[in-house]
Amino acid sequence: MNEVGLLDLVLEEEFTRDPNLVFLATNSPASLRRRFGSDRVRICAISEQAMTGMAVGAAISGLRPIVDLNRASFAMLVMDQLVNHAGRMHYLSGGQYRVPMIVTSATRGRQQLGPQNEQCPYGIFMQTPGLAVVVPGSLRDACALLRGATRWPGPVLYFVAPELNRQRGLSAALAAAPLRFGEAAHLRHGDAATIVAIGGAVKVASDAADALAADGVHCDVLDPRTLVPLDTAALAASVRRTGRLVFVDDGPRSGAPAQILSRLLDEPGVAAAAGGRIGYVCQPDVPVPSAPPLEETMWPTEGRIRAEVQRVLGEPE
Repeated sequence: MNEVGLLDLVLEEEFTRDPNLVFLATNSPASLRRRFGSDRVRICAISEQAMTGMAVGAAISGLRPIVDLNRASFAMLVMDQLVNHAGRMHYLSGGQYRVPMIVTSATRGRQQLGPQNEQCPYGIFMQTPGLAVVVPGSLRDACALLRGATRWPGPVLYFVAPELNRQRGLSAALAAAPLRFGEAAHLRHGDAATIVAIGGAVKVASDAADALAADGVHCDVLDPRTLVPLDTAALAASVRRTGRLVFVDDGPRSGAPAQILSRLLDEPGVAAAAGGRIGYVCQPDVPVPSAPPLEETMWPTEGRIRAEVQRVLGEPE
């Protein structure tokens, strides 16, 4: 999260509101340290497992820790703490304990950091009961969902794309009220197809929808905002109406898109309405290469989205 400094001001306001908030990271925001001191803002040794394990214990004891893993790829290092402990403690204790903690990290960016550091692993954690999974698609939602995360009763995995830091409207974003989890954003309206865009891919999907609209093809564009809980009702209603579905994500097709599709196909009428007219503009199911020309083929682009929408419409581009 250090890559997206816009959230530091949100944290300062939330730290003032809630004295139980504490921050654990290998490098914490200087302004947060100066204002709230080392008792609440800790610079930790480089051990993601230790930081996350401390956070689980602190949350059970009544604090609300925020752990910044920096890169989303480091979430793989703390699977045991998140999956076996944070996500299951409420169940294992018969409801006696909650684990109100937040784990923040940055997803893929255009930095050529290679296959180990350029990842969007949120689809993996959608399969873990007990974890909320948050992936904002805009600057405003990044702030509002972080505020919502500081009020959520259990563990939250908060994945944010570095590209959001380049969006305009910081003042409006900082003024945004907390967003409730489980409510998708309906960004564009149309009957031709439903585009479900996730995280850093939301803006390019919206731009592609605008370009399609200029050609007379009007699409629904929805941003789930939270993958767990998922606003299945809103997504399903759109697909039943349009009869076509295209996923756009910076992550792999077998990740969040596959998880969302499995949920949607369980909804009455969705499979019949879509009739197999389902498309994907995602990272292929291979590691992200370091070489810029190869990595460029891994990103959703406006042209690829337009072509995929035309394909599910059964029309040539």
